[in-house]
Amino acid sequence: MKKHKRKMWEIDIGIKISKKHANINRFKQLINKSIDIMQNRAENKLNPLKHPLSDEAKKRLKWIYIIHFECNKNISKAARRIGLSRIWLSQINSKWLKSDKNPRSLEPGSKAPKNTDNRKRIDLETENKILEIRREYHWGKDKLETILDRDYGIQVGASTINRYLDKHGLLNIKISKRIKTAHKNKIEQKQKCRPPKEIKDYKPGALVEKDMKFIVKMGKFINPLKYKAKENFWYQHTVIDSFTRIRTIGLAENSESKTAVAIQIECEKKFPFQIACANTDNGSENEKDFDNYLGKSKVVHFYSRSGTPTDNPRVERSHLTDEIEFYKHGNICKTFEKQKQKIADWEYRYNHIRPHQALGNLTPMEFYGLWKDNPEKAYKIAEKWKNYLKKQQKRLANSRKIKNRKKIVKLMEQIDKKLANSYI
Repeated sequence: MKKHKRKMWEIDIGIKISKKHANINRFKQLINKSIDIMQNRAENKLNPLKHPLSDEAKKRLKWIYIIHFECNKNISKAARRIGLSRIWLSQINSKWLKSDKNPRSLEPGSKAPKNTDNRKRIDLETENKILEIRREYHWGKDKLETILDRDYGIQVGASTINRYLDKHGLLNIKISKRIKTAHKNKIEQKQKCRPPKEIKDYKPGALVEKDMKFIVKMGKFINPLKYKAKENFWYQHTVIDSFTRIRTIGLAENSESKTAVAIQIECEKKFPFQIACANTDNGSENEKDFDNYLGKSKVVHFYSRSGTPTDNPRVERSHLTDEIEFYKHGNICKTFEKQKQKIADWEYRYNHIRPHQALGNLTPMEFYGLWKDNPEKAYKIAEKWKNYLKKQQKRLANSRKIKNRKKIVKLMEQIDKKLANSYI
């Protein structure tokens, strides 16, 4: 009777597990939750600068946390608790301490062999067969790999085939040069791609966003017949640090890339730190001389997607602030020099007086000072703002979904009425 009742319980809940197994699964969920909590604590305590780490390094970071915060620096006790060799755990801890507690020192070393002289090589017959098929058909490494396996029963990897084709000069030189050039550009800070999100709030100077704003002279067109005529505009070049929001502004009378270089040099001198990466749009002022200047300065040049201002959000938002709080209040002058002075005053107000919600209502310069004195507190402010934005995005997305559902239901009703008598 008891067995029958147990089976019925299993059928009622709709899953084929016993109460014992259900309790085990619940226990496993609690363990996983506690592991996640420990991971977050280890990250907050031992990686306050939020260095991106591999899964293996994160696991080792938890071990270090257990040693120093849960086992009172007793490595033997920590090793028994984790289930590791005491010697191995001691080596990891020593490596971490010697690196001045840098979490990146916990990354595992490369497993690539230092010496490949003893590596197994293909025989001469197989090598000749690769060259023979290549000369006859001019196919690439992947097709050669398939042919050798299918027709001759020879199993050789595509990379090995490519190595021997290169050895005998049978690779297409133009293609090889193109690939090498692309690889060289990637290493030399010329990749035309968006910046990774990890560096946006990494540290001051890690990433700056640059954009150009058109300012209509005296608030009206000098040449109304041509909207984009040069005589209608001055050009505001804005460079803003993604993390601290410290912003520098340069005003120019043209939009040439040479002028952009001169303003970039001027803006860099105003920052209290060096610049490592810059993100720009695809405008002509950011190419040629400007791109070459960044390359010589060893600044990684990232690009936004074409027609996507959300890829450069902080500088675009600062331009909206310019429009609402500065230009709409009559701050457009008759002469270029007076306009430059007005913008210099506005730049000071933006960096030293105006509080920013994203910085916990601190000014950019105050936030930079906080980061120097207490980086952990500064990162908490940045994290709090990111979480707020995520909640806002979810709320807006959900509200749109509800509206969409109502619209879809209404549309389906209209379709039913329209097509009710149209089928034969």
